[in-house]
Amino acid sequence: MSDTSFSRLVHVDRDAGVFRVARRSFLDDAVFEAERSQIFDRCWLYVGHSSELAKKGAFVTRPVGGRNLIFNRDGAGSVRAFLNSCPHRGSTVCRDRAGLAKNFTCSYHGWVFGADGKMRDIPGKEAYVEGFGSDGCADLVAVPRLEQYRDFWFVCFDAGTVPLVEYLAGVAGMVIDAFRWPAEVTGIAPEIWAAGVACAILIALWRALGGLFD
Repeated sequence: MSDTSFSRLVHVDRDAGVFRVARRSFLDDAVFEAERSQIFDRCWLYVGHSSELAKKGAFVTRPVGGRNLIFNRDGAGSVRAFLNSCPHRGSTVCRDRAGLAKNFTCSYHGWVFGADGKMRDIPGKEAYVEGFGSDGCADLVAVPRLEQYRDFWFVCFDAGTVPLVEYLAGVAGMVIDAFRWPAEVTGIAPEIWAAGVACAILIALWRALGGLFD
């Protein structure tokens, strides 16, 4: 679908105070794919909060921007995010929603990956050429960009995007700053507190994006 065709899906009459979106735009696969490639594949997306990864080895799995991810803290304490897909045959590696793990094992062929994403073991590895995987081809694929602001972690699937701090400048950053108080101070459970602030961030980003059409 061309840009011209997309423009026909939205009718704006500022003088009359009219803003209409064609119903088919909510069901059209072409619109969905365009939104994914032009928006969600390029912008920063919230993936989780540090409070979810309080211990080394902690992890959560969730879909972000149409991709299933493993969001975790490795044995060295570093926060990471990987595609939850085995580099061998593309099977889902971790099927648990959350937990603690030193390693992740793909149930399809038993490939084992460390919490740092590195391939640790392959059943029948003697059948592979010497040095297989030494170039990282058998490791879990890390997201192109992973950055945090005040313990709120975001991913971006475009390696060339602007830094997170620059992206959040303005309304979204102000929202995070306004709600920066830790759960220990507010008395609210960490996961509930983080989820509430995340919703506020999404609303702020949505309103900020609205300014692009003014």
